[in-house]
Amino acid sequence: MNKKMLLLSAAFCSLVSTTALAAEKGKIGLALDINADGFFNPVIVSVKVKELVPGGAAEKAGVLVGDQILKIADCAIPGCPADDAKNLMKRNKGESVSFLIKQADGTELTKTVIAE
Repeated sequence: MNKKMLLLSAAFCSLVSTTALAAEKGKIGLALDINADGFFNPVIVSVKVKELVPGGAAEKAGVLVGDQILKIADCAIPGCPADDAKNLMKRNKGESVSFLIKQADGTELTKTVIAE
């Protein structure tokens, strides 16, 4: 490898490692009760909020224990592939995810949670 290639390679590695460090994993602050159908490619049948982290992102957004989640971003439940839902929930600090929620009284609301 010549000097120019070595310098270019070092610069690229430096850029990649800086980018990787910049994205800090965020937390949504909730635990879910998830029912899914299927083994190899499960599809979500229902999702209910089981627990909230006190003072966490979901609680701050107005999500309540017992809320039924009807949509994660644009992925409708029932029918959302579990892998898609999992990826939609992974957020870096400061990124948001929206939920269409059905509350105990039947009211449907959209809640946007910003990962902390």
